[in-house]
Amino acid sequence: MFNTYEKIFTVKESETAEAVGSGSVPVLSTPHMIAYMENTAMDLISEELNETDTSVGVLINVNHLAPTAVNKVVSVEAKQTDKSGKEYTYEIKAYVDEKLIGKATHKRMIVDKEEFMKK
Repeated sequence: MFNTYEKIFTVKESETAEAVGSGSVPVLSTPHMIAYMENTAMDLISEELNETDTSVGVLINVNHLAPTAVNKVVSVEAKQTDKSGKEYTYEIKAYVDEKLIGKATHKRMIVDKEEFMKK
């Protein structure tokens, strides 16, 4: 059975499209929504790691569906949908007040920290 994990974020002014230069309006930027999603999946996969491992994002396919104002609370849910060796796949959804604002498919790989940093 695959695991699910939920994490809560509050949109900061520094995370708006206007602030990061990805748009001209003061709403949650797509890059920050993606960061929320990756962070949630990273926390979920951490249950699978030993002390010498970490995980890295290798793919994300995202749809940003609705704007989100500063100070709004975003609930992100990551559900593991597949595991193939050290590659894990997640379906991730982001909500504000139960309204879907974003969805993604995300892949993470488990890697040895030391070997990864040598590259």
